[in-house]
Order: sequence, then C-alpha cells, then structure tokens
Amino acid sequence: MITFVPALPDERTFGTAVPPLLDLAGRELGDETDVAAIEAIRVLPGAVALWRVWRVAPGQEPVRSYIVESAQPATVPAPIAAYAPGGTVPDVVRAARNAGALLWMAAAAPPIRVAPVFDSVDSLGARFDADHARLTAADLEHVAAYLEAGAPVLATASRLPDVVEPQRGAVVPMSYRTDGHWLWTESVAYYLRTYGLAPAPDLLAHVRAQGAALPAPGAVGEHRALAALFQSAAVVPARDDR
Repeated sequence: MITFVPALPDERTFGTAVPPLLDLAGRELGDETDVAAIEAIRVLPGAVALWRVWRVAPGQEPVRSYIVESAQPATVPAPIAAYAPGGTVPDVVRAARNAGALLWMAAAAPPIRVAPVFDSVDSLGARFDADHARLTAADLEHVAAYLEAGAPVLATASRLPDVVEPQRGAVVPMSYRTDGHWLWTESVAYYLRTYGLAPAPDLLAHVRAQGAALPAPGAVGEHRALAALFQSAAVVPARDDR
C-alpha cells in the first residue's frame, strides 16, 4: 500500500513521530534538494506554492515528489505535478499535497493565529467575563456569517457543554474553520449567535477589516491552518526572509 508523508523519520526533528502534514514556508531548510526546488519554482511566472511529499511503499525506497500550484501550470517542468488555483486536482495529487510539507508560497507567510473562545480557563472550567463585549443586529450577522463561511479544516461530531447555560447540555460544535489567517472553532460562532458574545478582539477586528468579503483561504491557507493545529511549523526556526 502506498502512503504519503511530509517527511521521513529523523532523530534531529521528529524522531519517528512525523506529523500528518507540515508548514515549512519561510523556514530554514537544511535539505539542498528542497532549496534547489524552491529556487527553481519561485521564479516561474504564476507560481503560487510548492509542496514536497514522500511516497512510501513496502519494500521500496521512499520517493520524493513535488507539487506546485501555479496560475500557469504549463510552465512547471515535468515530472513535477502542477495544477491551477481553483482548477481540477487529480485525487492522487490532492492526497499527496494534503499529506505533504508546504515549502514555499509566493505570498507572505505570517503565522496562523488561533482564536481563543473564552476569557479564562482554569481548574474551575471555562468562562466569559461579565463585561465581555457583545454584538447585535447587522454587526452580529456580518461577523457570524464570516465565521460560519470559514473553510472547514478539521471536522468532528463531538460537542461540548454550553458554559453560559449548562442546562442546554453538550450542544457546542467544535469543528475547526479558517480563512487562511486565523483558525477558530465553530464554538466561536455558536456563542456569538446564541448570546451575542463577540469573538476575541483581534479576530473581531480582522473580520471587520475584510468588509463584505468572505473567507477564501485556498489550498495554501487550509494547509497552513491545519498544520498550525498540529503545531508542526515549530519544528524548525523561521527565516528572516522567504
């Protein structure tokens, strides 16, 4: 059975606990082959992002492959797999990309921010402050619609108890969504819709700054958000430049 992994076991990094995917964009890479691939792809017109993935099969040596998202995929040299943003991606290429390591992206790569839900969490549980900001009317609808339109990156059927009205039971959704800049759980929108409780101030400011636009993170943003969820970007230091 062939599987795809973002990296091979290495005592200097993960040991045998290789994460399911990696975000290494803007990170210092020690692999000369990867560095050469980045330098070759970044100068191509229309290049958006580059992933590396290892194909692993029983009884065979691992095979390194690269995948490129490009507005001009025809300019990407074989045997690198390439596709256009929003275009059809073959299933095997999608599977490889989603299990790969993002090495480079044309856009800036600031860290994905993870939104807190509550004002405090301690041994007594989670809670909102009495003076927690609340939204109403059109403002509430705009912010909630944005949060609910985030791309789902990790779905779960699990639900947690409502901390405001515990008698409601386990009704709070916990799946993760992203816009490529922030990562939040659906509980943020739940507490906003149900009680008017505003998202964290920085996330709220970010949503308002988007105006009428809805989240459109694309493959790169979704990959980075999921990698942030698994804390995989912290395995190597960030570079000062891309």
